[in-house]
Amino acid sequence: MTVTGNLHSRLDADLSLLLIPAFVIGFVYFLAQGYHSFLYLVSNGLPPILAFAALAIGAAGLVRNGVSLKNRLSISWLGYSLGMSLWFLGEATWAAYALCYSVPNPFPSIADVFWLAGYVPLICAVLVQSWSFREFLISRRMLLIIAIVFSVAGLMLVALMPPIYAANVASMTAVIIGLVYPLLDVALLVVAVPILFLYGRGTFWRPFLIVTIGLILTFLGDVMFTWTSLNGTYYDGSYLELFFHWSYLVIAYGFYMRFKNGIGPRILE
Repeated sequence: MTVTGNLHSRLDADLSLLLIPAFVIGFVYFLAQGYHSFLYLVSNGLPPILAFAALAIGAAGLVRNGVSLKNRLSISWLGYSLGMSLWFLGEATWAAYALCYSVPNPFPSIADVFWLAGYVPLICAVLVQSWSFREFLISRRMLLIIAIVFSVAGLMLVALMPPIYAANVASMTAVIIGLVYPLLDVALLVVAVPILFLYGRGTFWRPFLIVTIGLILTFLGDVMFTWTSLNGTYYDGSYLELFFHWSYLVIAYGFYMRFKNGIGPRILE
């Protein structure tokens, strides 16, 4: 077998670590739609497990490659890992409400404090990561891409207006918090989506590319969760939860690629 063949075989084997569990989770959701108790357990118990897996792999990458506060790349990965640690705490808190205290759909709750706080290191990570390429990001082509991101995100947010107007005063806190999530996602994607074009080639940048795709899945999940929660159609085990599950899997896979590639703090110092 040639060197190229070995490389493709290795990439295919690595990709199966993402595709197989993603398919299994989707298949379980499809089969379990008629079994509410089981689906309730999966819906609330699976996210903290997936978030912890991503966090553990991210932490392993930090331990292996080290952390240097003088290095932008290292700081960026630290920010991604800190963000994932807070999102894990959010998922664990939600699961505790739902499974230990029998509070279905605990929204808003303390879990939202952890999730919203997680955006701070994530946004910082994206900004630090892209700072070296700021001239590229303000080029005419990238400004067009950013404008498209704003337009698409704006249209998706407009879809949230009908349930917002239909919501009563008692749910105003849920309305505000529900809108904050997609707005913070847009703040991430304004920089993250252009990075898709910047990091589209080369194995060195592939982990960043994959993590960015995971963030896009989170945005889609947040928009649909807010819309269904406000109009009263969300239920535990909804197919929209797959976007969150898959986002954790994709982010974990990006962390795994970084861990495997051994990208240390010596780069971009």
